[in-house]
Amino acid sequence: MPKVIKYTIGIVAAVLVLYFSLDIQNLEKHRAAANTTRFDATDFASKFWDESLSQCIAEAPQTVDVLKMLNENPQKAFENYGKKLGISKTGYFMVNGKGLIEKVEDECILLALDKNTKIRIATDFIYGNAVRDGSGKVNINDFLNMTDFNAVSVAINKLIKEKVVARLRKSAEVGKWLEYTGAFEMSEENTDVTSVLVLPVSAKISDGIPE
Repeated sequence: MPKVIKYTIGIVAAVLVLYFSLDIQNLEKHRAAANTTRFDATDFASKFWDESLSQCIAEAPQTVDVLKMLNENPQKAFENYGKKLGISKTGYFMVNGKGLIEKVEDECILLALDKNTKIRIATDFIYGNAVRDGSGKVNINDFLNMTDFNAVSVAINKLIKEKVVARLRKSAEVGKWLEYTGAFEMSEENTDVTSVLVLPVSAKISDGIPE
């Protein structure tokens, strides 16, 4: 084989080895960078709880006002109080209020807000996106994928169980008063205000009517 051909083959082989080694190194760098920027839903939820939730609580409208409007003019209620994602027909409402505990069940507390209005406060099976989306503080456009976005709901709901529900289950008794803030979801196609289930983000039990 002529020397020129041998030299040419050798040079091509060396270039290919160098190319693939660089490609492997770049891939490893990419993977390393991805690992360092991996989304942490637990950390995000903790920051939301510590930095954003207090404003949500302060701005939440009275439950009786929201339910009254949902009953009389659902479209206006969704526009004024509800939050939803895109073209979804599910609205999420952040509300607050106080009421008399009428019944303590395994999965919820039955609360009378007035003589005509009763709701349920969830104390088990805390799931869904009511708090994440009802807060208006978590923007779907800030996430790279739906997996991360949905993981935020899971992490927030876990905090609800740990920080609110655990204490509420121990102290809730029939005849006591409960002051709360929380969120619920409702479909535009079924605005039955008698089946509202609120996921609490704050709860305070008292023996007398809260001021």
